[in-house]
Amino acid sequence: MRKIKCFAGPNAERRAEIAGQWLKAITGNARSQDWCITNKIALVKAQTETSNTAGGFLAPEALADAVTVAREAYGSFRAGTLVAPLKTASQIRPRRANSLTASFVADGAAIPESQMQFDGIGVDPKKLAILGRSSTELWEDEAVGLAEYAASEVGWAMSVAEDGCGFMGDGTSAYSGMSGFATKLIGTKGAIPATAGHDTFAEIDSVDIGNVIAGVIGSALPGAAWYISPIGFAQALCRLAVVTGGLIATPQPNGLITYSYLGWPVRLSGALLDGSSSMVDKPMLFFGDLAMGSVLAERRSLTIATSLQRALDADEILFRATERVDIVCHGGVADPTTGRGPVAMLVGKS
Repeated sequence: MRKIKCFAGPNAERRAEIAGQWLKAITGNARSQDWCITNKIALVKAQTETSNTAGGFLAPEALADAVTVAREAYGSFRAGTLVAPLKTASQIRPRRANSLTASFVADGAAIPESQMQFDGIGVDPKKLAILGRSSTELWEDEAVGLAEYAASEVGWAMSVAEDGCGFMGDGTSAYSGMSGFATKLIGTKGAIPATAGHDTFAEIDSVDIGNVIAGVIGSALPGAAWYISPIGFAQALCRLAVVTGGLIATPQPNGLITYSYLGWPVRLSGALLDGSSSMVDKPMLFFGDLAMGSVLAERRSLTIATSLQRALDADEILFRATERVDIVCHGGVADPTTGRGPVAMLVGKS
């Protein structure tokens, strides 16, 4: 039995076979096209937002789900945030800005009135695209291996981009105008300063960890998680766990390993700072419930197109994968007394 990581759950081999045969079919492989017809796998053309020009093929559910698994395995922002589908090119989504208040009153006394308040979060999806090439031999090999390769590579690349925007986005063109938590939390109670002199992962101590947890509103704790780079995980959380414990590693059926620290999941992201340079006044790690303070809006799911002609001289196949998403870190509802929100970050201090 071959190891399949991206196609998890029941009938993993079958779903990988569907995805692989579909990928081979869109490159013109006649046998795979016949296989898709026999197995009722549709080769559906996608279209652009502004014209009827074909924009590639809509990936079947088996492949789209596998790419999502890969994204959540290799990245972390999508795994923690609220993922919302969009029906139009741009949309205003409601956000709870305030809540009702319960008051004790005497018999016959007037009850103070409170009101639920909502404001709007504007989302404007941007195209996230990948253009790559691979040898024709890969696309001629067995379908399951091709599907695993495609899901893994596309999922990894898209997760890196999404994590970069969601955590480190500064609103510039490099992030397509998106601002992440590193920008949104500046100047708020969610920006927790580390102890003076703690500007590397090797210097983070239990006091810093406790302060970050305390920097999150109580209602966010049940759905909270740690978000940290792999180097930070090794040099900070694993180092502290050697002395105090609290770190658990759990192997999963698909071969991946999940981690938890002090009871909360640990989600690793290569988009976060790795500590190889100064982290003074920079976010070292994040903690909290991303779904309460951010949204990832999807206008169009995964679309794939291939070309056998452009890279003909190298005997390679050019492939393109696109999706349309927008990431909005709105901060959620802050505690009216303390100002704490659902997400906090530890900021390095010299």
